[in-house]
Amino acid sequence: MNLATLRSLTVAAAVSAAAAACSHPPDSDSPPRTRPNIILLLVDDMGYADTEPYGNAYHRTPHISRLASEGVRFTNAYAAAPNCSPTRASILTGRWPARTGVTQYLPGNLLPHARLTQADLPLGLPLSESLVAEPLAGAGYATACIGKWHLGGGKYAPSRRGFSDSFAAGQWGSHETMFAPHTRISVPGAQDGDYLTEGLTEAALRFVRSSEGRPFFLYLPYYAVHSPIESRRSWIDSYDGRRDPTGRNHAAYAAMVEGVDRSVGRILEELDRSGLDSETAIFFLSDNGGVPSRAFNGDLRSGKGYLWEGGIRIPFIARWPGSFPQGAVERTPVSSVDLYPTILRLAGAADMPAHSFDGADLSPLLTRSGSLGRDALYWHYPHYSNSGSKPAGAIRKGRWKLVEFFEDSSAELYDLEADPGEANDLAAEDPRRAADMRAELSAWRESVGAVMPRENPSWDPDRERERYFVQYKDEWDPDEPLVPRP
Repeated sequence: MNLATLRSLTVAAAVSAAAAACSHPPDSDSPPRTRPNIILLLVDDMGYADTEPYGNAYHRTPHISRLASEGVRFTNAYAAAPNCSPTRASILTGRWPARTGVTQYLPGNLLPHARLTQADLPLGLPLSESLVAEPLAGAGYATACIGKWHLGGGKYAPSRRGFSDSFAAGQWGSHETMFAPHTRISVPGAQDGDYLTEGLTEAALRFVRSSEGRPFFLYLPYYAVHSPIESRRSWIDSYDGRRDPTGRNHAAYAAMVEGVDRSVGRILEELDRSGLDSETAIFFLSDNGGVPSRAFNGDLRSGKGYLWEGGIRIPFIARWPGSFPQGAVERTPVSSVDLYPTILRLAGAADMPAHSFDGADLSPLLTRSGSLGRDALYWHYPHYSNSGSKPAGAIRKGRWKLVEFFEDSSAELYDLEADPGEANDLAAEDPRRAADMRAELSAWRESVGAVMPRENPSWDPDRERERYFVQYKDEWDPDEPLVPRP
């Protein structure tokens, strides 16, 4: 994978995006009762069942529980990919990762001797893509991105993509670390002794306070609960003697989850104090499933990096007092691509010219006024994940889900209503359904210009697990040549 190849893919993705005809702008004839402020809270690597509203009896998450009790909790919500960058791109563009070309975390990895050559990646989220902050800014919203970007530095940075305020540290990494004079990461307003989650929340609160009198859009993607797993010692110690029914008893991780919850509490407190609570819609979700060694994905199979349910099903809560029902549970399958049209609909904002999106406006579900009328959800992951998964694709259609593996063209079929843990592969028992779903998945890939992995002439079964990570010489300048890191 070289720079020229990556640039070529960027151009190809742009052409594909321009040619796509997907969805239509939100219906402006029926605007919401008022244009709300919008806060989008994105947690990194949080498992489906890592919080109390999703059945976790070990982690303390009272403020996330408040979101659920005062809003809508989705039980079949999905990330558009099993890891971070593709899902983030899907949220901000409303488009499937296969369309944008961002199908793996950036800048990716190299497996020179794997059976398949992975799909190439762009340097960052292509500049041809419209991001949700742009139409919101055009509609008069103050916009801020505070936290983990992971979609490219330099010309790809949030400050150049419609966000009037932005702070993003460590474009390619994740660091939940204590602020100290020697650390390169610093957040305005953070104090020595603060952890990164707390510092980002402080920066977010400053933005909220500065936006009084003007609607605002706050995109707050936390680095937590990604590794390294760190938290305040007093919070960790408070889990001594506390029984984890899952048997994990990972106090440091539990404290890290609690740190996110405390920050959610600070945001809710500020909205209460400022009188903005009923004027603010909040969306809370994870960018993919959790890492099973520490996170809890419920009874779902596997975790981050895989297209089984544990890797892509996520917690998702939407709250807007007075507009969304309280304590509602929504079982309709939804995706991270749906946030873009939903946010534009709430804001009464027109989409950018020539932009198309794949997501569905969730307003009918959020207001209990109707259904989505969507037939299926799709995934395309033409990569080898760091957790060990192999290139694959998937489709969920109603209660049925099919996972297709690209190395050997095998497929697995599951009835998610009867078997949410994907323990019983029904492909052999129901070959016609499996064949029909594979054909539909293939047709979808063709429609979005999905890039498939290729047979690798350098495949060496004895060396296929050798992996090199790719890094920029300077993470803030993505035009620098890419280099492998052994």
